[in-house]
Amino acid sequence: MTYIIQRLTFIGLSLLFAAQLFVAHSVAEPQCQSCHEKQVNDWRQSHHYFAMNEASAESVAGDFSNKEMPYQSGTLTLIKNDEGYWLVTKDNKGQASREKIRYTFGYYPLQQYMVADGRGGYQFIPLAWDSRAKDEGGQRWFVLHPDQQAHDEFHPSQMGQNWNHMCADCHSTDFEKNYAAKTNQFASSFSRINVSCAACHGDATSHLAWANGDSESNSKNKGFEKSLSKSVSGFEQASNGKLKPVSERQPSAQVAVCATCHSRRTQLQDRDPAASFYDTYSPALITEPLYFNDGQVRDETYVWGSFLQSKMFKAGVTCTNCHNPHSGQLVRSGNQTCTQCHATNVFDDVSHHGHTNTGPQTQCVNCHMPETTFMQVDSRRDHSFRVPRPDLTEQTGAPNACNSCHDDKSAQWATKAILSWHPDSSIIGSAHYAQTFHTSERRLPDASQLLSRIAQDNQYNDIVRASALARLAPFADNNAVVAISRAVRDDEPLKRLGAITGARGFALTDQLRLLGPLLSDSRLAIRSAAGRALAGVLTPEFKDSITAAQRKTLTSAVQDYRNTQTYQAERGSAHTNLGNLALVLNDQQQAEKHYRDAIQVEPIYMPAYINLAELLRRSQSEAKSRDVLNQALKISPNAPDIHYALAMSWIREKQRNKAREHLKIATESGAVRYLYTYGLLLNEMGEKSAATVALEKAFETDDANPELTYLLVQINLQQKHHAKALKYAKHLSALLPGNPQIKALVEKLELQRYLNNGQ
Repeated sequence: MTYIIQRLTFIGLSLLFAAQLFVAHSVAEPQCQSCHEKQVNDWRQSHHYFAMNEASAESVAGDFSNKEMPYQSGTLTLIKNDEGYWLVTKDNKGQASREKIRYTFGYYPLQQYMVADGRGGYQFIPLAWDSRAKDEGGQRWFVLHPDQQAHDEFHPSQMGQNWNHMCADCHSTDFEKNYAAKTNQFASSFSRINVSCAACHGDATSHLAWANGDSESNSKNKGFEKSLSKSVSGFEQASNGKLKPVSERQPSAQVAVCATCHSRRTQLQDRDPAASFYDTYSPALITEPLYFNDGQVRDETYVWGSFLQSKMFKAGVTCTNCHNPHSGQLVRSGNQTCTQCHATNVFDDVSHHGHTNTGPQTQCVNCHMPETTFMQVDSRRDHSFRVPRPDLTEQTGAPNACNSCHDDKSAQWATKAILSWHPDSSIIGSAHYAQTFHTSERRLPDASQLLSRIAQDNQYNDIVRASALARLAPFADNNAVVAISRAVRDDEPLKRLGAITGARGFALTDQLRLLGPLLSDSRLAIRSAAGRALAGVLTPEFKDSITAAQRKTLTSAVQDYRNTQTYQAERGSAHTNLGNLALVLNDQQQAEKHYRDAIQVEPIYMPAYINLAELLRRSQSEAKSRDVLNQALKISPNAPDIHYALAMSWIREKQRNKAREHLKIATESGAVRYLYTYGLLLNEMGEKSAATVALEKAFETDDANPELTYLLVQINLQQKHHAKALKYAKHLSALLPGNPQIKALVEKLELQRYLNNGQ
């Protein structure tokens, strides 16, 4: 069955209904249940089953008995009557409006609710229901994003809370977005409202033929396009104490199929169950702010990116070694899930975990799968199965499982505790890619060499190597050339993606030499990204750099990139990306159109205003540029990027006082660049004390910035603060070792301190 969301007007209310259309290849759950009764019954208890449903007495978990909640300057009331479930919104003037709850979304530990937006789309209401038990703090309504104002992405009126764009692809089966940019309308459809059998297994028509004995049907995977079986049925302890598989490793698409939803990724087109993951999605790598430098979860990344870092994944473990694929529950309770493979007497023992109690301290997951809470009540476990490394906390600032419980102790204390249990540990104190990633963020001299080594070292998992490649972007040296050249020829798509990002720092002709082969890559994610990276080669300036055949291939890859952005045309970011592409191709008229389209479709998207303002500044005038920026401030009055852009405009016109006003607002975001520029301006205006305060605040965030550190040396010298100048000069010397000028500066300041008796 296919549900197509349409609009009707009835008795003055805008109503949406689901019209059922027959689709010949669709196989409904009752047909599946005729053979797979247990699996279907398990599924009906799962998060997949409750992913989305029409609002009804059976699906609604929340209390709609006229519950009123304060919200911003008004109130929200949840009511139920014979016509259904309703949200009543009352503003600060007492004016009320009501919207019908159309769908439930999820079930536990929270349930969200959706209303129609009048253009074929659905938006989430501000409130969510906490489904946890009352003694756990649940059975209550709460505002999911309490700090979000009308100009913020996750306000209920904005695209960050839009079902069609943000959520539908994973919470319904065979979803097709069907967004029409010309009318700004959705005609979205799905074959099943929730995550059904077909969402993972794909079209079952051939499977039914196979089951009915059709000799011409595909018997390889029982009629399905892909095998979702385990790669290895299990593992056992070998004589050397390490685990070995109990069966030969088999190819399986299971992890990739789960990744289509359980990963942080950008969608490139509507999903096709038969297609490769990388033809539909472009996944995120280990980058800030999604992950900490050691790969631990920081933002919502949905499991896959963590799991790919693990020893388990590398050994052939798949999701269903631990989870029932239909209920989603663990295959065994507690530590028994782990001791399927890991010997109980070795690992589920005080000699291993060091805790004598039988409480949560002895649960494997609390040390090796620490929780992070999202959406206020939803605790999710890290799936990289890492050994706690409090020593890395000391070096990089990444958290560790020990101190998440022992938060009154230091990381150093935790390191000593682990070493007291495992004095011969080969892990604590060992090299880890987190140290290199931390070094690269600080732009330290040996960073590119260390990143290049990781990128080429097969002892690291592919996602780590791909992330190392991506982090080479600021360096653009021979180390980067070697690593990127090898990655471009690698069979693993993640590494090819990382190589494209890592090559950004090179001149365009050098990028062409490095990335040229990827323009005809078999995977859309790689091919389109390479097309965007090399698009500038299509301009007349580079007409002698490529052959006619190469130009044709590049043009096709650039069009692939356009198509991926057009698919996201309901977002301002997509139109802005198309504007940036047009600018690279020297088409200013198209660039301006795309930027204005971005503002039209998503007025809160500030980068579109900034890019349009810069385009108008170059083609017309500063005044025209500021008109656009001031238009943005009407939408988002405190947007730091807009205030910074306005400050730069006034600085170019030597209006320092006006620039200062905007920079001061911009610095409230804490961004180092804004604080640095503000400090520079104040210094030039003679306000050296205030300048020092701003620069020192920036230094607290980014103490690896040589330009910032040098400026602090100079401004303290100007104020005759020689001791502070020496402190920053020594820090600068550590950032840039071997620099003779800095060495001479330190020696001069040390002499000055001696002559001034340390003052």
